[in-house]
Amino acid sequence: MRTLATFAAGILFAAGLATAAHADLAPMEIDGATTVDADGVIELVTSTPNLVILDNRSQGDYDAGHIEGAIRLIDTDIASEADIAAHVGAKEDPVLFYCNGLSCGRAANAAIKAVNYGYSNVHYYALGMEEWKERGLPLVSN
Repeated sequence: MRTLATFAAGILFAAGLATAAHADLAPMEIDGATTVDADGVIELVTSTPNLVILDNRSQGDYDAGHIEGAIRLIDTDIASEADIAAHVGAKEDPVLFYCNGLSCGRAANAAIKAVNYGYSNVHYYALGMEEWKERGLPLVSN
């Protein structure tokens, strides 16, 4: 009986870890932003001439490959509105944030900051590089 209780406790512990890990995922949607998938990113890039693409990943990840035209701005470097304004001309201009996907969270953090600073044309690529690479879409590297 004791073995069964130990086994059950182990299962409950493992389930708790899985739930905790899942809770750490970035949100799929952000209030005030439009969530896009890879096809949405392609549509934005091809149809929005003044789109600013902000890659919110580490320098190493950015250098290894990023979406063409992306500017690296890691979320932790966004300390004020001026940090976004240095790249995005006006608060109405379209801006796209992406990182490594839901397990990363940097794009979510950056997009939330932009929305809170009053940017009104924010696009959030929640699935990010994970989906982009999975689909074999083009990257440029430094």
